[in-house]
This record gives sequence, structure tokens and C-alpha cells, in this order.
Amino acid sequence: MSTYKNLIGKDINYLTTDPDNVQAEGQIWYNSTSGEFKDMIISQAWSSGGIVNNARRGGAASGTLTAGLAFGGRIPPGTNVADTEEYNGSGWTTGGNLGTARYNLASATNAPQTASLAFGSATSPDTTTEEYNGSSWTAGGALNAGRGFLGGAGIQTAALGFGGYTGGNVNNVEEYDGSSWTAANVFPSSTRQMGGNGLQTAALSTGGTTTGPSISTTVEYDGTNWTSGGAYPQAIIDVRLAGIQTDTLAFGGSPPPSKTTLTTNYDGTSWTVNPASMATPRTAHFGAGTSSDAFAASGLTGGPPPSSTPFSEEYNRSLNVITAGAWSAGGTIPYSSPQKNGSGIQTAAFAVGGETPPGAMVNTSVKYDGTSWTATNNINSARGDVMAAGTLTAGLIMGGYQNVPDPNFLFEETEEFNGTSWSEVNDMPTGAYSGSGTGTQTAAFVNNMYIGSPGERTNVTYEYDGTNWSNGGNTAETTNSRSSVGTLTAGLTVGGRPAPSSYIDKTELYDGTSWTSGVDMISEFQAGGQSSKGTQSDCIIFGSPRTPANTDTYKTDGTTWFTQPSMATYQNNGTGTSTAALAFGNGTTSVEFNGETSALNIKTITTS
Repeated sequence: MSTYKNLIGKDINYLTTDPDNVQAEGQIWYNSTSGEFKDMIISQAWSSGGIVNNARRGGAASGTLTAGLAFGGRIPPGTNVADTEEYNGSGWTTGGNLGTARYNLASATNAPQTASLAFGSATSPDTTTEEYNGSSWTAGGALNAGRGFLGGAGIQTAALGFGGYTGGNVNNVEEYDGSSWTAANVFPSSTRQMGGNGLQTAALSTGGTTTGPSISTTVEYDGTNWTSGGAYPQAIIDVRLAGIQTDTLAFGGSPPPSKTTLTTNYDGTSWTVNPASMATPRTAHFGAGTSSDAFAASGLTGGPPPSSTPFSEEYNRSLNVITAGAWSAGGTIPYSSPQKNGSGIQTAAFAVGGETPPGAMVNTSVKYDGTSWTATNNINSARGDVMAAGTLTAGLIMGGYQNVPDPNFLFEETEEFNGTSWSEVNDMPTGAYSGSGTGTQTAAFVNNMYIGSPGERTNVTYEYDGTNWSNGGNTAETTNSRSSVGTLTAGLTVGGRPAPSSYIDKTELYDGTSWTSGVDMISEFQAGGQSSKGTQSDCIIFGSPRTPANTDTYKTDGTTWFTQPSMATYQNNGTGTSTAALAFGNGTTSVEFNGETSALNIKTITTS
């Protein structure tokens, strides 16, 4: 009888801790600390992805999981869009718009994010072709036969378009060389709404519909001829494919009238059902990537057309288990009040002040340990909408307002926190509230506040050195309600409300002396919470009290803003880092954000 060593070539290791690298794949070891036999196996799973900025159906996609591209589509009640969005494996950001708004177009599915191709459309017998260079679309050579609902494959300089619909299903096949389209051998039957992928000389088409119901047909292209492949497990339209002809991942689609979560793999001969299924059934969605790493985004889900979902999912096949970033419930705050604010990190934060209806201010102070909120000594002045900076054991608050008993009274008071009690220190230069502060107890700044008469906004920055306040550089925007992140010498401030009914998407960067323009946010944003212990190039901004209040979350890497998972309930203040944030401000609720993590898929061997 063969032994484990004869089969694997290695003994069963005797270890005190589990291996921390992929070299242990397929091996069995005994962990003497836990008293268990273990091994490391490949994981296949879908997990939550980023939220698209414009939910739609019938668009096209290309690229990879960490550098994906989605473009075109249709939004209710029937409007075609030119929107382009880029994916980095975490969130979506806006790219350059298509020159022509359209839906049910095709793409060179295996093209990279920086060199994609869009062609055809169901808008009309559309021959339009456009090429993407990573920032903008330019016109390419026109299709010879305009059509929509067609399949696509290849790359920008060697693409393939096949089948489609123009008043009826067609069997046209055309090849693109980077400048013009040339007719090729026709598709085996007049078909539309198939899934396509692969290269111009090794392409794959799956499903679709001919003269009636959807079909399960798979056909392969070798650069000249089409031949039959293995049948798909079910008749389907609008399935999305990722990978190459001999190693394909297929997901979603519609076996009419339903949508499916089915995920399958093709090895060049036959299809097998993948053990991982998408969390959400969807069709007419964006989809691209490889057989190991792919994304499925937006599209039609449970509801009938024209409803679309903004959510996306990621497929990973690896030795690592990916846990998507997400918001979850935090501890309950001991008092209910809007307009509270604070600072710190997710596991060591404080929150103070606020307003209790019908307008009375509170001097309550609480602290958070990552699990529960507890009361501390009160702040010295009852007030709401203070600005905050620092840490739990070296905190700082400044400004604020009260309505009762003195309407529109603005505070100049500054207070420092040692983790137990608050003490008053030197006042700010003027009373102010609804600004944004960040930094440490000995090196902080606050800017873009309400000052003076009701509704008067300022572009002033005040700096605090641990003892005194002084004037810093003025921001370009005169506004209030911004979100600030970082330090006194490397700060960031974003969004704002320059007038009662207007909002801005501007970002500004501070070096301790002057402000310079940063990259604009994806959308106009009134200040919400922020990972104030993040940095100029690594932070998140979340929640916005603009009407209607939203739960959106955005992240920046210093050059681009992109989406992150939204909060389940709106909160308008917060603190922490981009991977461990804390949001609070409304009522007694707090919520925590934890960024995406990856861990080796180590399994315990049992007899069951």
C-alpha cells in the first residue's frame, strides 16, 4: 500500500504553527499546538465587490479583476448612457465617456483596461467602433454590418465580432485589425445575445437565441472556422465569459424568464458546474477577467426590466480566501443625539456633545474600545457640531454652537482630552462650527467653518500647536461642511456646501502652509464622516447629510477616488483609517468598516 510520502514525496510535517505561505499547498501537517491535522487547499468563491456609480444593464466590459473596464448600457426608463467606469479590484471610478451613448454593444473581451474596444449597439443598426486608451475613447473603423446584441472577443488590435441583431438575428462575423473590420466566415446560425471571450484566433461563443427560445450551444473559432464545442449545462442568454477558449469561467445570464447565479468552467471540451455561485442572480451585466479572477457588476437582478443593481461581485480561485470590505454594527452609544463628533481610531475613539430635541445642547462625552461605548467625564461646555482631532488619550475639540438658551451662539472654546477628563485651553480666534478638523493634539488644523452671522462661511484655516492658535493658508473654496483627513503638514479636505442648496466635489491638499488642488471626487459631497487617521493617499469618506442623506463611501489612493461598500444606515461623523473606520453621529448607533482581507485557506482534517 502506498504511503503519504510515496504519493506526495514528503513526510507529514510536525509543526507548532501553521505555514504562512503557498508552498504548503496540497501538503498535510500536524499542528502540535492545536492537536489537529491540517492541509491547504484551493478556494473558489464569489465575494462582494465595489458599487458602480451608475447602475445599468446591457453594457460591455473588458480587462481584469484588478484593472477592469465597464462601459455603455441603459438606465430607466430607457435612456442609453456613455458612462465608462474603471475597477481596481476594490471600487469603481469614472473614466472617459464613450463618444456615443449606447447599449447591448460588444467589446474585445480580453483587451486590457488601457486598450479596450467597443463596437455595435442595439440603439440602431450601429456600425460605430471606439478605442479606449485608459482615459478617453476615440473613433475606430466602422463595422461593415451594423448590429447590436452581438458577441465579442479578442483585443483592441485583433478583435472579433459575431452574430447579433438588426431587425432580425444575423450570422455576420467580422475581424478587426486595429483600424478596420473585415468579413470572416459566418457564424453557424443567425444568433444574438451569446456570451463571448478568447482571442481572435481562439474564440468561444456560448448560449444565445436563434429563432425562438434560448440555446445551450457552444461554438469555437480558430481564426478561420467555427466548430461545435461542449453544450452549456442549460439554455441561456446574456451569460458572461472570462478567460480563454480552453480555460473559461462563465457566470450569470438568463434562462428566460429568470436570472441565474450559475457559475461554470470550460476546459476546451466540456463544461462543469463550479461549486461557487454568485450571491445575486443577474443578467445583462458587466463581466470580465480570467478563469481564476473575474468580476460581475450591475445588470438586471430579481426585478423585471428596467431595474438594475449597483452592486458587483468578485470571483477568486486561489489558495487565499478573500473577505470583502464591509460595514458592520458597532457598539451602542449611551446617549441619543445628532451633531456629535469625535476622533481616534476604530478601537480607541471618543465622541462628544450634540443636540437633544428640541434644540438643547449636551456636554456628554463617551469613549469606544472597539466593542462598547462608556461614559467619561463631560466636556466643559455643552455644544453641538464641534470640530475634533487627536486620539482617545490626547484628544482635541474646538468650536461648536448652541440654539438653546442662546440661539446661534458660536463657541470659541478649545478643550483637550487625556482619556479621562477634559480641560479648557486657549480659545480659537473666533467662534465657529461645522468645519473640519484633523491632526494631533499638538499639531492640528480646522477649516471651512460657519462663522459670524448665520450662514456666513469662510475659507480660513486655523492651526493649533498644542498651546496657541494661528492663521494658516486659505482654501480655494469658501464653504462649510467639509471632511478633513491627515496631518497638519500633509492634510486633505474634500467636498463642502458653499451655499444652502449647492455642493462641491473639490479636493484640496495642505502642506502646513498652503492649499493646492487635488483630484475631484466622483460626485458632489457634503461633509460626512472620514477616516481622519488616514492619509492624503489612503483614506475613506463616508455618509453625507445632503438631501436626501446617503450612505455612500469613497476611497482615494491620492490620484483617484473610487467606490467602497456603503453603510447600511446613514451616519454623519466618524474617524479611523481606510481599513478600520468608525462611523457615528446619529442616534445611538455606530458602525464599523473593515477593509478587504486575504488569508490562506487552511482546513482542519476531520473524520466526518
